[in-house]
Amino acid sequence: MKKMESSVVFVFLIAIIVGVGLEMLFQWELLILFALGIFFIFTSRKASATKKSARNSLFIGIVFIIVAVLLTTTFKVGLVVAGIYAIIHYISRKRAPQLLMLKTREPDSKIDRTDKFIRNQWFGNQRILDVVYEWDDINIQTGIGDTILDLGNTVLPTGESVIMIRSVSGKIRILVPFDIGICIEHSAIFGNIQYDKESTSIQNNSIKVYSDNYESSARKVKIMTSVIFGDLEVIRL
Repeated sequence: MKKMESSVVFVFLIAIIVGVGLEMLFQWELLILFALGIFFIFTSRKASATKKSARNSLFIGIVFIIVAVLLTTTFKVGLVVAGIYAIIHYISRKRAPQLLMLKTREPDSKIDRTDKFIRNQWFGNQRILDVVYEWDDINIQTGIGDTILDLGNTVLPTGESVIMIRSVSGKIRILVPFDIGICIEHSAIFGNIQYDKESTSIQNNSIKVYSDNYESSARKVKIMTSVIFGDLEVIRL
């Protein structure tokens, strides 16, 4: 299922790129804008150009290319189709949120080692159950849908651990053991944050919250989250 979704997205992106390119070839206004953008970007890479002029040329070139792409009908249609697909996918994922359940083990040597036990996914559900991992700070990005992170079976190391989650839309729910000190830094365009039976509305703002036992607790977790549209819920176990 995940491979099929990834293939559909890949084919869709290729179709949009090809469609935009063909449309530019048959509309000289768009082709001129795109060519000017390439010219300014090429100019910015000249060795004789000063740092300021190179930066200005690069900015102008990018603007010309973006305007040329935005004016194409193919891009506009693709944007509408992507929006419809995102809404349908969001509704389907509301029924089956992403679930991450973590356990830890004693740390091994970190030399020449790469961990990939959590994969960043824009679409599709990710479930990690009954698998033992060495604890390390978490940094993940998600697209549209809910995310649940369960630390109930996790023995955090002494000191402060960091969890960073960035999402486009959906609810982030984090379950934390009662004896762990918590620091929450959350930002959102539109959404709510719920912690300790209190709910606070956020509109294009950020909020920082500390638990009562944060200073005295030997084990702490710093939760840093950001969403465009969505809520954050931190639950004590």
